[in-house]
Amino acid sequence: MNKDGHPIWFEPDTKKGKGSKRTVVARWLYESENEALVKGQVLKRTCGNKRCIATIHASPGKVRRYQKPGEAVIPTHCANGHELNDENLYQHPNRNAWECRQCGWESKKRNSPEHPLRDAREPYRATDARCHNGHLYDEVGFSVENGTRICKACRWLKDQKSAMLRLYSLPYDQYLAMLDAQDYSCWICRRPFEIRSSTMSPHVDHCHNSRKVRGLLCRACNLGLGHFGDDINRLQAAVSYMRRHQG
Repeated sequence: MNKDGHPIWFEPDTKKGKGSKRTVVARWLYESENEALVKGQVLKRTCGNKRCIATIHASPGKVRRYQKPGEAVIPTHCANGHELNDENLYQHPNRNAWECRQCGWESKKRNSPEHPLRDAREPYRATDARCHNGHLYDEVGFSVENGTRICKACRWLKDQKSAMLRLYSLPYDQYLAMLDAQDYSCWICRRPFEIRSSTMSPHVDHCHNSRKVRGLLCRACNLGLGHFGDDINRLQAAVSYMRRHQG
């Protein structure tokens, strides 16, 4: 059943391992015996049962006019019988549209047979002071996306892991091992790192030709190597220049 309570069918995709095409059964049966309906046209059930798929109980209705912002009327239960209480009801912050969280969870579970979600849906934690990983929202902050709070510390960590794999093919556990081996300090200037700092956060230094990761540097040292174009002769000439004019 979909979120509106109508029987649906997913055409399996063996390559991707998930449903590739969603088909409303009653609509497909009706169109196989009659002419195709207009996009947005509602198929009515004369028997009043949404789960009925008999073509003799189906009649084409008018083209649906979707609700405008502020027109959504919230019932006590969704089409599949789930109670729309404070924990199970999702309201879009801008469009004032509503949605059943349980139906959404069941839909995702059906769409991902090879990657199933948890056996039971976790309750919506609208008043919790901490995120799933234990970070206090008052300390790390949070943003709101689609009515759900997103922990800024968790989002930052997720972006870090994704960027390291995408840019340097560096797993995050290997990155942590490099930090520990360098005693959490820059390999060149030996100043201690400050996580999430604008000047002293760890920067992954790599060879621009071979793309091989060399170590972790602070922002200033990493930019210095970059401005010298990773040219050892220029760097040695700069050292000689500094020693010549020292004092």
